[in-house]
Amino acid sequence: MRSRQKTVFLSADHLEIQAASRISEAALLPPGEARNQALRNAAQLRSYAEMKRALSPSPAALVQTAKR
Repeated sequence: MRSRQKTVFLSADHLEIQAASRISEAALLPPGEARNQALRNAAQLRSYAEMKRALSPSPAALVQTAKR
């Protein structure tokens, strides 16, 4: 039987932390493809975090739904 790989879902906050990490990593790299890739990856992570925030319900909406 094959073992299934555990799926990890990151919160928007965790994605923002990873993006900040990529930006600080890029600051240490010399100009070039590796630096560009790190900055591109940071932009993708930030975009993903924004999408997660836009698509997830706010905590206040969850509380009101639970009260019904």
